[in-house]
Amino acid sequence: MRLARFAAVAAVVTFARCGGMQTTPPGIAPVIPADAHVVIIHDYKFEPKVLTVPVGATVTWVNHDNAPHTATRMSFHDEPFDTNRLPEGETYSHTFRTAGSYGYLCAYHQGMTGTIVVQ
Repeated sequence: MRLARFAAVAAVVTFARCGGMQTTPPGIAPVIPADAHVVIIHDYKFEPKVLTVPVGATVTWVNHDNAPHTATRMSFHDEPFDTNRLPEGETYSHTFRTAGSYGYLCAYHQGMTGTIVVQ
């Protein structure tokens, strides 16, 4: 049991360091990088809908909805990012290294869209 718990924690730390999904136990606030720009997911929308950040900025999506969501890039020509299935209370961070406008959507819920503008 102790070994399994250690392996689970190690997997979460590995994903977090790779810029992937970060899982937090229920009732504990998610860890968000100090230099992150944050998009909150709630009421089936992204807030803010348009976020402008400098090149090299980290953007973190935080799901505060009961339903799982995704933040998936709209164009395959864009810098690749995809939260995959993001359950309530979980986060995903991505560092944008190239200037441009990056549209994204929730693959599960039609009409949920947002844009990251990198300058």
